[in-house]
Amino acid sequence: MTDARSQEDSLVGTIVGGRYLVLSLIGEGGMGTVYLAEHIRMKRKSAIKIMRATVRDEPEALQRFTREAENASRISHPNVTAIFDFGETEDGLVYLAMEYVEGESLASMLYRLQVLHPLMAADIVAQTTDGLQAAHDLGILHRDVKPDNIMLATRSDGTINVKLVDFGIARAMDNTGAQRVTRTGMAIGTPEYMSPEQLSGDVLDARSDQYSVALVAFHMLTGHDAFVGTSAKDSLIARLTSRPQQLNVVRGDLDWPTTLQDVFDTALAPDPVDRYPNVSEFGTALLESLSGMKLSRTAEINRPVLSERATRVVSGSHTPIPQTGPAGTVEGVSGSAAVRRSGKYNRQITHRRGRPHVFRYLLLVGVATYGIWWYGAQQPPESAMRRLSSQIGTASQHAKTQTQVWWKSLKTTVQSALR
Repeated sequence: MTDARSQEDSLVGTIVGGRYLVLSLIGEGGMGTVYLAEHIRMKRKSAIKIMRATVRDEPEALQRFTREAENASRISHPNVTAIFDFGETEDGLVYLAMEYVEGESLASMLYRLQVLHPLMAADIVAQTTDGLQAAHDLGILHRDVKPDNIMLATRSDGTINVKLVDFGIARAMDNTGAQRVTRTGMAIGTPEYMSPEQLSGDVLDARSDQYSVALVAFHMLTGHDAFVGTSAKDSLIARLTSRPQQLNVVRGDLDWPTTLQDVFDTALAPDPVDRYPNVSEFGTALLESLSGMKLSRTAEINRPVLSERATRVVSGSHTPIPQTGPAGTVEGVSGSAAVRRSGKYNRQITHRRGRPHVFRYLLLVGVATYGIWWYGAQQPPESAMRRLSSQIGTASQHAKTQTQVWWKSLKTTVQSALR
């Protein structure tokens, strides 16, 4: 087993399955290790998941790995990662070659931004539900919808393209549209995003995935869980017995549409019968509710959006930015593209009548600098933008240190003068 593990660690630079040149390590999970690879003939980048040697001899683990290949390969949809190949090498490596998503996970974005602009969140939810609906139409449940399994790629025009990944614990529904867990009383999935029926080991249908994506949506919009408790057990009990938190209580700084609370109350109903008939209807309802939302002018909402704008100015992209229309209402459209193009965004943020022009310029320079730093931090280590981002970060840290020294000196001087 040690030899097999060493073999996995030394895969970089080798060819897997006679056609995939392993370039670098991407990440590791409980089931396998994922590498970036390139097809030696087609020169197409792929993500290669190699099943861990430590679980390769476990029949259930091998079935789950195989199931991911079988289920995901049946789904042909722009919001689901494509499966290219699946097999076992002569020396016993079990691998799965899939579409390489050049971007970050929703979990990573939420860790960085805490909350997302409502229209950005609605767009991500709409694309996720589109991908899930395609799976449900084929009778496949995902059963593990969570931010880690929602990848965010970038299209050529700079807009976000959602890719749903990891169908490793997906299961096919029977002809009644329902599916029971693998073992009686055994809940499979990630507890933080599981439906009540999944937690209790009951029969599942497509509305279980709807519940999970609604939990993700609530987190994106508020930065908080939809259900709270003093312990994990209390939180799970709340999910089984109560409705989600009120939006205006969790985040009172925003003027939430009353219809939005109704959307979450429906999608997060304890009884599946009370939820939307399908996950696509939930995505549509969320978009329609947010399209008329009035946004407060808080730094929490505007900072991520302004950063995106600065990033696109630097990169030369003219991607539509979520904007506010008359009376502060958000302009939106149906479908996954939940924003409209406009020549100006939130003019009140960058212009205040009567303020000196120098303040506007300093604000723009600050936002642009932040955008350059953020954009560069996402680039490969060897790129020029990444080096520029590092230089900006170093300069910022130096300025912070000098400011702290100056402030401490000033404070000491003032205290001495008052004695």
